Amino acid sequence: MLRGTFANSFTVVKFIFRRERIVTTAWILALVLFTMGVAPAMANMFPDMASRSQFAASFNNPIMIAMMGPIYGADNYTAGAMYGGMMLLWYAMAVAIMNIFFVVRHTRADEQAGRVEVVRSLPTGRLANLNATMISALIINVVLGLLTGLGLAVLGIEDMGFAGSMAYGAATAAIGLVFASIAALFSQITSNASGATGLSFVSIGVFYMIRAAGDMQGNEIISCISPLGLVLRTQAYVQNNIWPSLVLFATAIVISAVAYKLNSIRDLGQGFVAARPGRATASPLLKSSFGLTWRLLRNMLIIWAVVMFILGASYATVIGDISSFIGDSPEYMEVIGVPVDQLAALSEADQAKLIVDSFGTFVTLMMTIVAIVPLINAIMKLRSEERDGRAENVLTRAVRRCRYMSGFVILAYVFSVIIQFLTASGLYVVATSVAGDANPFTYTGLLQAFFAFLPALWVMIGFTVLVVGLLPKATTIVWAYFGVVAFTSFMGRLVMPDWMLNITPLHFVSQPQPMQDFVIDYTPLIIMTGIAAVLTAIGIISYSKRDMITS
Repeated sequence: MLRGTFANSFTVVKFIFRRERIVTTAWILALVLFTMGVAPAMANMFPDMASRSQFAASFNNPIMIAMMGPIYGADNYTAGAMYGGMMLLWYAMAVAIMNIFFVVRHTRADEQAGRVEVVRSLPTGRLANLNATMISALIINVVLGLLTGLGLAVLGIEDMGFAGSMAYGAATAAIGLVFASIAALFSQITSNASGATGLSFVSIGVFYMIRAAGDMQGNEIISCISPLGLVLRTQAYVQNNIWPSLVLFATAIVISAVAYKLNSIRDLGQGFVAARPGRATASPLLKSSFGLTWRLLRNMLIIWAVVMFILGASYATVIGDISSFIGDSPEYMEVIGVPVDQLAALSEADQAKLIVDSFGTFVTLMMTIVAIVPLINAIMKLRSEERDGRAENVLTRAVRRCRYMSGFVILAYVFSVIIQFLTASGLYVVATSVAGDANPFTYTGLLQAFFAFLPALWVMIGFTVLVVGLLPKATTIVWAYFGVVAFTSFMGRLVMPDWMLNITPLHFVSQPQPMQDFVIDYTPLIIMTGIAAVLTAIGIISYSKRDMITS
């Protein structure tokens, strides 16, 4: 009976890897190359024990612990201890995102598209599809963990030996499996892919907050309730604990077992939480193609608007203390762009202002990078509607393709303005409540700084439209380019030659300079706006002329 339930699971595994040969390979390569690229850069930035100890001391406060996790090995703060403490949490969340997309894509999304029904019609067991997905996730995470550990080990960085690197890699694989199992569970509970993906992402946020609360209080029990807190207890390159990975692996088995059980007792195509029934008649807005587009993107855009406002607010909470715990770390000041050579000639008050201004410029750039994600997703939704065959239902009516695509494009462009406005507002409002009259930012200045990035955001939108319209089967190019943009913006100026920075539109945007009036150079902004318009036009024209591609 049990064997029949899982019959031909490994045959389905072959199908899954055939489909994933590009997407998952790109994910793994991007993650491994990124983590290997950051390690030597960080080691070069903090070459000696004195600089690393200063960095540890500046980060050993409740606010930074809530954001980054506790500092381990501070008494002997090696390059490995710094790397493990600074990178493992964020790397774990990136791996979690990869696993959520992978599992939902091959469970709930395939079920929603009718592909699981086709698999079930063949001589396969009832649980073969879910079982094959989890086996594939296991293989992918083991490969990722091994490549990550071996990649870090072969760099030959002092204090980043084989044992610590493999502990780092094992923790990576274990946390990936936990979130793969969580995504599998939500795929049984919800009745659509967006719901499963959304709840899985919410779980990342919830676990992050639980970990932050436990770490701030120094409460190990609370911290270890969260998988993200547990993975940090690996203490890679310090203690190299293996037990957190074993506990995470056991957790993944338990959650997966629940998902298997739910999958075995529910009807195909149904979820345990039924979809909310819609209205009996469509609203006037929904009767237009633009109204349909708004309905498809509404929830995602609203959620991201709230997230960006909160993100801006969260950075504002540290404004009052930022000069004190950054001022003691010349290396960290270099990261955020503080002109350290100017500090000696300034008074103490001007030094604090210089640090705060540089931090504000750095935060503006970082939050703008995050804002690119929903804008890309808004255009990518058009591609998913086409791939799932729903776009054809719209285009068989009296709706021109250019008009249909323009709805997604217009919403992306409009939302780029809204998201920058809300992020700036969140930063200003909370900074005012925290610092009062001492708030170093003006509302007008923040709006100028954030809006200056709009042409760069428009270039990213235009590039996405171009790829969707011209190369619909190669949309992974968009995310690959986004990864390059994010890396070059964050670490590029420290580890890459200047000429390579020109590949990102963010590099050409004028940014506020510390202790100076903000002067915007409009020439590159006008040029980027023109480039965005050309890319968008080519993408829309290409979409209107090509065939619909549902694969």
